[in-house]
Amino acid sequence: MVENEMVETMYTHHQKCVIADAEVPGSALLRIVAYIGGIDLTDGRYDTPEYPLFNYQATHGQDFYQNCTPGASLETGPREPWHDIHARVEGPAARDILTNFTDRWSKQAEDKIGSLIDITEDEFDLENAGEAAETEAGAWSAQIFRSITSDSCLFDPDRLDTLTGKRGHLIDDSIMRAYIQQIRKADHFIYLENQYFMGSAYAWKRERETLTKHTVPREIVSKIVEKMESGERFTCYVTIPMYPEGDPTSMASQEILYWQRCTMESMYWRIANAIQEKGLDTHPTDYLMFFCLGKRETIEDIPEGLEEPDPDTPAGLVRQSLRHPVYVHSKLMIVDDDYVIVGSANINQRSLGGSRDSEIAIGAFQPEHLSEDHGGEPGGDVHTFRMALWSAHLGGHDPAYMVPSSQECVDKVREVTRQFQEVYSAANMEEQTKVHMMPYPILVHDDGTVETEPGWEMFPDTDGLVCGQKSGVLPGNLTT
Repeated sequence: MVENEMVETMYTHHQKCVIADAEVPGSALLRIVAYIGGIDLTDGRYDTPEYPLFNYQATHGQDFYQNCTPGASLETGPREPWHDIHARVEGPAARDILTNFTDRWSKQAEDKIGSLIDITEDEFDLENAGEAAETEAGAWSAQIFRSITSDSCLFDPDRLDTLTGKRGHLIDDSIMRAYIQQIRKADHFIYLENQYFMGSAYAWKRERETLTKHTVPREIVSKIVEKMESGERFTCYVTIPMYPEGDPTSMASQEILYWQRCTMESMYWRIANAIQEKGLDTHPTDYLMFFCLGKRETIEDIPEGLEEPDPDTPAGLVRQSLRHPVYVHSKLMIVDDDYVIVGSANINQRSLGGSRDSEIAIGAFQPEHLSEDHGGEPGGDVHTFRMALWSAHLGGHDPAYMVPSSQECVDKVREVTRQFQEVYSAANMEEQTKVHMMPYPILVHDDGTVETEPGWEMFPDTDGLVCGQKSGVLPGNLTT
């Protein structure tokens, strides 16, 4: 009973999906279209690559949102910039997203099962893969993954052998297993974006009893070390928020930042040991790089008529500095420009364990454009999407970004992001920049030790400690 009450009050239904019908051109039948990813249907989620802080009336006058800077309002700004990723799905995978909804409805609204619409071949073309199925890059192969338990979902009896169990509850943890499988298959690079990044506590240098045991961070490190031992280049890039949404000085935010630091340090420590064992003339950040996003503006970006905030509030500080973190809410992994996972799951135990928050994700690739079949040079839509995403983050295209595993790419990304970090932390910004990505403000030593970047002991315009601190009072399941 106590466990059930904890689940009801502490965990969330975190899936984000919309399912709708659509016309089939030239047919009287309908097809199913679904949308899946990280975007919540609430205020402030829409944004553009420009991430306006103050000149937002045209696009956000009816959609103002700010949860990081007390004292800010629609009349004063700044708004909270938001980065997220969602996917449109058609074909059999869209039907699986619909099945997920039906499974949940059947468990949680048993008395209203009759309200479900009967999807039949009389009205729907159930095999229709949509208008965009055949692009120049070829068709997609896709699969839906979930984190969910029998408390929230009526599982298909024919698929119970794919589930795990815990204390009498059936668990679908296929999102975690998909991440692990794709990391193990990775050959050249991994690019991750996520709202949180913590896990593999059993391998930390401290706090090993922390309740975030999933293996994703350790799997990444194992892949890096495997490639080092075989003499092959491999790089993992990770983009996360500058700090958790909300007040960075809050107890919960500080504890999340502390777990994040423990995760980073354990990863760099293992990589540093491998470098030493192999006698390599490299640094841990040549293989694993963490980034965050921010926006800096000039006084010319403040429109006339915008009111002055109270100078003694964080909003007053931001009006002076004209900078603000871009909140990274996306949940994305790209492997070798071949395979992409997009969904609602964070890199923490809550999302990946299967027995806490409910989640849903899609994994997809284009069989005609796997890099191993094209001399290691992918040319499909995953590659195109990753290049467009990096162009938005890094201020434009550079040929070095074509091969993320190369030292040339590592050096170029490091150069561009370092330059923007200097711009972001300077007293003033003298000219506009389209770059938004900067290195996460930690200093990684040769031995893998992690500490705060000099001058970044606290996040700009806040009193929040970059490396965080353990609360000692919050329930262990809450922040992990």
